[in-house]
Amino acid sequence: TEEKEGNETVEKEGNETEEKERNETEEKEGNGTEEKDSTKPTAVNVFEVIGIRMTCLSRSFLIPINLKIVKDGEDHLIPLPASVYPRRKHNKSDKKKEGSKPWFEAVPPQPHLHVSFANSQTVIDDGITVPVHLSDGEIFTIPSFRLQNDFGPSGFGLMKRLQIIGVGMPGLSDEVLFDTDAAAAALEEEEDDDDYSDEFEEMEGDGLPPLKMKVMCESLSLRSINDKSLGKGSRVTFQVAATHDMGSQLANGGNVRIRFRYRGISPNPASEIWRKREVALRIVRVKGPRISSLTFRSDLSWGSSYSELCLSLAQQKSRSEMIARKWGTCYNFSESEKSHYDLPNENQTINPSLILQRVGKDQGVHVASDEIVALMAVANETNSTILLSNRKGRVGGFSGSPMPTVRVTSGVSVKIPVVIARIARINTEDDGNMDIAAELVANTALQWKSVVEANSDAALEVDGSSNLKVRQGRVRIPSKCLREIISEHQSFCSRICQSPVIVTVSIGRPDEETHLCVKRGEAITANVEVSIKDWVPEEVINGCSITMEFCCARKNAPGTLKREFVWCGMIRRKVDGSCFADLKHYARVIFLSEGTFVVSACAQISARKGIEETWWAQYAETVIIS
Repeated sequence: TEEKEGNETVEKEGNETEEKERNETEEKEGNGTEEKDSTKPTAVNVFEVIGIRMTCLSRSFLIPINLKIVKDGEDHLIPLPASVYPRRKHNKSDKKKEGSKPWFEAVPPQPHLHVSFANSQTVIDDGITVPVHLSDGEIFTIPSFRLQNDFGPSGFGLMKRLQIIGVGMPGLSDEVLFDTDAAAAALEEEEDDDDYSDEFEEMEGDGLPPLKMKVMCESLSLRSINDKSLGKGSRVTFQVAATHDMGSQLANGGNVRIRFRYRGISPNPASEIWRKREVALRIVRVKGPRISSLTFRSDLSWGSSYSELCLSLAQQKSRSEMIARKWGTCYNFSESEKSHYDLPNENQTINPSLILQRVGKDQGVHVASDEIVALMAVANETNSTILLSNRKGRVGGFSGSPMPTVRVTSGVSVKIPVVIARIARINTEDDGNMDIAAELVANTALQWKSVVEANSDAALEVDGSSNLKVRQGRVRIPSKCLREIISEHQSFCSRICQSPVIVTVSIGRPDEETHLCVKRGEAITANVEVSIKDWVPEEVINGCSITMEFCCARKNAPGTLKREFVWCGMIRRKVDGSCFADLKHYARVIFLSEGTFVVSACAQISARKGIEETWWAQYAETVIIS
């Protein structure tokens, strides 16, 4: 019993001792915490969470969260620092920093330019993009803009200068299209007059930047912009032209912009306050008209009997070869002649790549005239009917039946007969080399316009509606494709360039008559004279042979084996090119049948064995046999 009582007493004393120590420890900790907290500012690292911002489908949303600010004694969002180390002052001056002093500068009221479409009062913001639909060679007219000046609250914000600048055109620097400054505008007009008569005329060339822009603002001036009585603003129209090889030169629609740069009254002569407004353009490529093919015809008219004469000439050559084989003679060149005509002399420096020295080296049959006929196929890939025209006033046709304009329906391809002048082989203005491809492209270029322009009522509707557009542009042969053809087929130059000779045929017809009438069985004398043109180098023609040959055929009739006429004398005469002063020949022909016949002659130039460049006389003589 004593032991149990002793143990219980010890345990009670031990528990009382532990409780006293625990209370003393809590009091000490409480006093230390209060001392520490008293030295710290309250709510130093406390943040208020307003909400959570979430982004979905390129849009941002704010989800609010209503939380109270953390009070003193509560748990902090960010734990308190264990200790603070003050930063030592190194190389710090003792001078006190002067406070920033505000400066106020009084400037005159400044203008504010409002840009909107002519048919709308809504101001165009900077983020709006205007689409421009362009095909190769097309000229796109952007809907007119209205420029208005906001004079500000005072009403005295006058505009003193306005510049319209084309920005971001590929391959070009920023170009000033319009300037109200008199000196700058005069200098710009002087440069334009010296360079080109038409701002879009230079777009016909190759290797140029893909886009060109111009502005049409005849009524735009500072007086019209600053006139408060009108209240309608000034209209301005822009045109964007594309080159024929625009292709894929524009990446992602380009970054073309129209910048309106303006300023008001200056606060002093040494400073100017400029502002700007920009309208972005997006280039969208669409389909337009194109020249799909070009076929050359040697005859200048549909009734020239060119095909009948060529067939008769082929039959004559066939009979001559049969006679030559029968009698053991050869109609072609001999071996001795081959070396003379194929190889140049030691003193000659003939470059086969030059056009001048290709005389007699290209096999073909041509007409010795100053013009050539081509069938040009134009495909209309637009959604509307177009009208084709030409700067010369005639798209195609012949002298008796010209075609001033040609109407082409949407989705249709037409072939137009075009008479073009033969291209000179020498360029007298530059270094002497003629660009055959550029000349042919310029001679065959056409202009096109939507047919809605021809109807005045429809044109008014187009002017008042933004959904309808009158398209226009230029169409031409692709220059790159044409140059590849010329480089691969060198005989192409002889077909379209000037003829080296002039062939003239006469049968004694009176000048006032269109044909010669003779009786059956009577003979007529045919004369031919060949002249060498001045541009042919003497060393080139000396290395050639010229054969003059007569030919006769029934007009508008297929070839027949029936002997309808008989030649008397030599129908063929071969002359060396060095004897070009004696290029005359004559023969007689007797007609055995009645009808209408044509008599002509050709000059066959050859500088190589087995190659004959045949040039027919421009006009054949007509004979009526009764």
